[in-house]
Amino acid sequence: MYKNKFFSGILIVSLCGLFFSACSSAPPVYNPPSSSSGGGSYSEPEWVKRPNASYPDSLYVAATGDGKSMEEAQYKARANLLGIFGMKLADESVIADMFRQTNTAAGSNWTETTTMDRRISSSAEGILSGCEIKENWNRGNDFYALAVMDKARTIPIYTDMIARLSRDITEALNIPNVNTIDGYARYRIAASMAKDIDSCINVLQFVGGSGNIPAGLRSESQYMTDANNIIKTIPVGVVVTGADRSNRVRDAFAKALAAQGFQSGGNNSRYRLNVQVNLSDAPSDPPNVFIRYEINANLVDTNGNTVLIPYSISGREGHRSKENAENQVFSRVEKRIAEEYTQELEEFLSQLIPK
Repeated sequence: MYKNKFFSGILIVSLCGLFFSACSSAPPVYNPPSSSSGGGSYSEPEWVKRPNASYPDSLYVAATGDGKSMEEAQYKARANLLGIFGMKLADESVIADMFRQTNTAAGSNWTETTTMDRRISSSAEGILSGCEIKENWNRGNDFYALAVMDKARTIPIYTDMIARLSRDITEALNIPNVNTIDGYARYRIAASMAKDIDSCINVLQFVGGSGNIPAGLRSESQYMTDANNIIKTIPVGVVVTGADRSNRVRDAFAKALAAQGFQSGGNNSRYRLNVQVNLSDAPSDPPNVFIRYEINANLVDTNGNTVLIPYSISGREGHRSKENAENQVFSRVEKRIAEEYTQELEEFLSQLIPK
């Protein structure tokens, strides 16, 4: 599988981490006294059933959570607070995480500092940047927590987030030629940050900060449309060497590339798929004749001669005649390219972030 190495000249700071730092501080757990042998009881805090009892809706956004541990109760309190904004704490979207800027004599470049495949979205975590765990309480093994956002304190936090993310988008797209795979990756990152901005807007609208929302912000879908349009301008040349009968291997790869939006390119294209086709006789099993195939294909960025996607398949096919056995080989190869290579391309494009 292709391993990305990322290069560019801008710092993108994800909203990840703010969630944990903002909500990590919590008051000590209150352990109420046990009831006497003669009966008696103690009352649970009013906020357990009515979060706005101590934190009125006019000033705060509050939600409670319960669980068999305080950690679980606090997690659920945060999740329930997110639910007020129509989001989930465990979002399955794949996002770019965090990168740092390094400057060298040759210029700035991207260095990966953490994995991009994080299964909690930056949008969900960022929404809770103004959240605090204000109350904890337990009755035996039943634990409760109260998560609170101060509306007045929240407005400047999210106003600043929108401004910072907007600057990052502008810098990410400030490149001389966007009609490259790197340009496509940058617009995907812009779409991810636009999604974070949309989440910040939802918070501002809820807490009464609509007047702080800048005009002219573009949406996630608009940036993704731009990204998909960029792909349509990128030619990829398919160069096949070896025993490719009637260009069947070449045409199969070209079809897979076209399905992702790439244009057909010549041998001088910046992006080129170099394919080697090898056929050889395999041990026969009378009355059948077998032909072994081996296909190696590398998608290359000729600017630096970087292999973007390595791909190889092999196997054997048989028939009563050599000619028909070879025909079986090409039918099988066409099917595998249509299924497997198309999936490789989809995964590659979905995980791209700037170089």
